[in-house]
Amino acid sequence: MALKENSIEAKILAKAKELGVSLAGIASISDLKASKSYEIYDKKPFYEEYKGVNWREEHKSVLVFALHHPRSEPVLDWWSMKVPGFTPGNRILRRQSRQLRIWLGEELGIGALSLPYQIEYGGCFLKDASVIAGLGVIGKNNLLVTPEFGTRVRLRGIFMEAELEPTGPIDFDPCSGCDMPCHRVCPRKAFASGKFERDLCKQETDLRDATMEMLDGDVMGIEVPSLVAKYCRKCEFACPVAQNF
Repeated sequence: MALKENSIEAKILAKAKELGVSLAGIASISDLKASKSYEIYDKKPFYEEYKGVNWREEHKSVLVFALHHPRSEPVLDWWSMKVPGFTPGNRILRRQSRQLRIWLGEELGIGALSLPYQIEYGGCFLKDASVIAGLGVIGKNNLLVTPEFGTRVRLRGIFMEAELEPTGPIDFDPCSGCDMPCHRVCPRKAFASGKFERDLCKQETDLRDATMEMLDGDVMGIEVPSLVAKYCRKCEFACPVAQNF
């Protein structure tokens, strides 16, 4: 969606890009509450501690933004208990979120809340929000697929106390005619039933948790060695969209 040059929405997205985010867009909370994830999540939650969505009434819009995690920089997605935010990529996203939240309040007078990644801890449905905001679409690999970077992004969101114009969705159908290499490369056959089986995917995650390796601190941007988990990204890297990135 084309935004007016001096609109609040355009100013917010320009600031996000200035702070180094790879993609950014705006979704309305009302549209997010109409999403399939919002409808079904509390009926079959993945996490036992999930207590249901409890978003504040004053939050009207969500700024959702992405950081590109290219194949050439795998360390961005490596996990360590000793890294602030647990991954170097999340460390960057948390900094960007804090900077944007402060700027929204000081420069635009918009109250804002930086969201955690996890929905069970008060986050939002980031993939659904990204679709509404025009960042991409949810592909048959159950991942957000963006025109610019394919599936190789990580997402965060900020709730805003302002009714803003959504910046999406977009007309984009990357899975049409695709022979689904993302399904074939899955080591746990998580797509074998014809739909994504989260429990099978989690088996691979649990295996990576159990086989962490000790790396020097400078690899992870910290001062001390740490145990590091390198999680599976085979479906991401198999996606043919934007392979040059």
